[in-house]
Amino acid sequence: MKPIPKPRIVFENGEWNRTLSSLDGLPANIVRGNEIRLEKNTCLITTPIELYFKGKSEIDLKITLEESCNLTLIEKFESGNAIINAEISLAHQAKLTHGIISSQSVALKTTANIEAGGYYDNFTMLLDGNKTDNDINVTLQGAMAQCNLQGLMLLRGAANTTTTTRVLHSAPNCASRQIYKSVLADKSHATFNGKITVAENAQKTDGYQLSRALLLSDQAEMIASPELEINADDVKCGHGSTIGDLDENALFYLRSRGIGETEAKSLLVSAFINELTDSIQISSLRNAASAEAERWANNARI
Repeated sequence: MKPIPKPRIVFENGEWNRTLSSLDGLPANIVRGNEIRLEKNTCLITTPIELYFKGKSEIDLKITLEESCNLTLIEKFESGNAIINAEISLAHQAKLTHGIISSQSVALKTTANIEAGGYYDNFTMLLDGNKTDNDINVTLQGAMAQCNLQGLMLLRGAANTTTTTRVLHSAPNCASRQIYKSVLADKSHATFNGKITVAENAQKTDGYQLSRALLLSDQAEMIASPELEINADDVKCGHGSTIGDLDENALFYLRSRGIGETEAKSLLVSAFINELTDSIQISSLRNAASAEAERWANNARI
C-alpha cells in the first residue's frame, strides 16, 4: 500500500504550482493563487501543511484565517535566494502555528495582525545560510491576543544571519513571548534586534524577550539588542540577553566522569539546543527541527 502523501503546497519561482502540490483532504479553495485562506466554516485542520519553495522564489504570500480557524504551516526551501514576504491575518480566536526551516540564503519578512483571542506561534530555524535575514512584525490588535516567537540560529563557516522582531501590544490583556538562541562556530556572525512596544491603552500587557548565544569559536560574533518601549503603567515586561562560550564547570564535570572532550562539548551544545526544540508543541515540526539540529551538530567542528 502506498503511503498517503502529506499535504503540500508548492510554490515554484514565485508562483503556486498546482501540479506539484498535494491538497487531498484539504478544504476546497484553500489556495487562491498566492493566498492561503481558511474560511470560518472550515475551522480546524489538524494535519500540518508543508509550504515548499522551489527555484528563485520571490513571492508576496497572504495567509488568512477567519474566526476560530486553526492551521499549521511548515516552510521549507529547495534552494537559496528566496524572498518571502508573508502577510498574516488572524481573526477572532484563530490560531496559526508557523514553522520555518532553512539552510539556504533567504530573506524572510513576516507581518502578522492578530485580532482578539487570536494566537500566532512562530518557530524559525536557520542553518548556515551564507546571508539570511528574518524580519518579523506582529501587532496584537485585539484584547487577549497572543504571540509566541522562537528562533534557533545554527551557524558555521562565514554564515551571517540577522533576526529582527517587532511586537506591538496595541490592546489590553495581550501576551507575547520571544526566545531566540544562537550557536556560532568558525567565523559566523549573528545579529538579534528585538523590540516590544506597549501602547498607552494596552494595560495588563505581559511581554517577555530573551536572546541567548553560545560561541564555539573566538572568531564567531554575536550582537544582541533587546529593547522595550512602554507607554502604559500596568504591565509586566522583561527582556534579557546572554552571550558566552561553553561552561567550563559543566565541561569539567563531564570530563571527570570519563567523557572525552569532543563528546562533552557536543553534549553541552545539544542540551543548549534541545531546551528550545523540545518545547515545540507540534510533533512533526519538533521532529524535523531536532533532526536538523542533530545533523548540524554532527557536522560542526565543536
